[in-house]
Amino acid sequence: MSQSLLYRAFGVREGYEYVRPDYRAGTVQFYLTVKAEFFVCPACQSAHAIRKGARARSLQTLPSGLKPVLLVTEVPKCECMDCGTKFELAPLLPRRMSTTPSSSPPTSTRAAG
Repeated sequence: MSQSLLYRAFGVREGYEYVRPDYRAGTVQFYLTVKAEFFVCPACQSAHAIRKGARARSLQTLPSGLKPVLLVTEVPKCECMDCGTKFELAPLLPRRMSTTPSSSPPTSTRAAG
């Protein structure tokens, strides 16, 4: 699967690599991993951070036909080799978007007369 398709169809931004699909229990799951170049220490901004484990996170996204689609990504646990800070990388996944229309009243373009 291409990075472009992940972005355009599911809103997955750069920073993730597609690993594999899985078709289980009537769902489609796309597994993603975080690119190592995004392991940057939030305390000292050093790029000398190493992976020290991970946990999985699943996000339900738009269905494909009638099948639910899940994006399964890792949340890497890292440690900075320069300052010793331990941290997790927050997923660079799609942000929540409102599906309701704006509550502001419509403006009239009719001329008074």
